[in-house]
Amino acid sequence: MDSVYFREKLFATILYGFRTIKKPATVTVHPELMMQIRDQFKDTQIAPKYIGGVEMFFGLPVIEDSTKDKDYIVVG
Repeated sequence: MDSVYFREKLFATILYGFRTIKKPATVTVHPELMMQIRDQFKDTQIAPKYIGGVEMFFGLPVIEDSTKDKDYIVVG
């Protein structure tokens, strides 16, 4: 994802996923994109957090999948 409007694009993607998936269970992200997310959102309330040994983002467990494109993020 481009750095211009990075947060807005990320919010739109996550919220669209919540709207279209009836029972969202996970957020699947490319590891490099997850590193950008951690950097952009550190010290904010919506930053990814570890709860019980599992990284959570927007209340869903994060799955890092390096086989996908570098800008891949999906709520599933």
